Amino acid sequence: MGSIIKTGLALVAFTACTLAGMAQKNDLTRQKLKGTIKTVTELEYAVVAGAKEPVKDTLKVKGVCKYNADGNRTEYVTYSAAGAVLSRSVFSYNDSGMLVNVKRYRGDGGLNVTTTYKYDKAGNETEESNTDPSGTEFMTGKSRYDLKGNRIVYDRYNQFGHLFLKSNFKFDKKGNEIEEREFDSHQSLQFRTTFEYDNYDKKGNWLWRVTYKNDMPRTIVEREIGYGQ
Repeated sequence: MGSIIKTGLALVAFTACTLAGMAQKNDLTRQKLKGTIKTVTELEYAVVAGAKEPVKDTLKVKGVCKYNADGNRTEYVTYSAAGAVLSRSVFSYNDSGMLVNVKRYRGDGGLNVTTTYKYDKAGNETEESNTDPSGTEFMTGKSRYDLKGNRIVYDRYNQFGHLFLKSNFKFDKKGNEIEEREFDSHQSLQFRTTFEYDNYDKKGNWLWRVTYKNDMPRTIVEREIGYGQ
């Protein structure tokens, strides 16, 4: 069960496929991506230990997200540095273009986690339910948003309905997430994660990001964006 909870938490860890929660918009808008985009590829690297400035080291994981003509995600696949498939997520929407569920599969093709969503009147994703392959719910999430549609609070509850992790978020003027603070059920700070962006393309989409954990650089992400006509 512990491994499934970690997998459920990982569903929100990949920037390319996380929702920012803007009402009645497609995924590109929610993710603050600009332009007609078909694919977003993120290459996540470790950083050189002990370097004064973040220096790219070995490749850790590659993530590829595909978008349809409506600007919504259809598939997200992660690969190991050697090219093996680690996971595959498939996205389903209703007739209004709202995300209904995400099915996450293991590298061997077996179903791992299904996440379903609920929305408020403004179209913000406010609740999610994560179930294992048997249909048993093991984690739920509740979110709150600011007036710009940025998710500023994300609370996780276990299968007994007990809060076990709370995240608070901050954003820059461009809508990029710049800080996440994680608290346990006793409101004790566990981690502070910050993000630094650089190298924007002509559309205004970032192509480089450093992630810091408690002010220590942990990963560098290089992003490749495939634009449509």
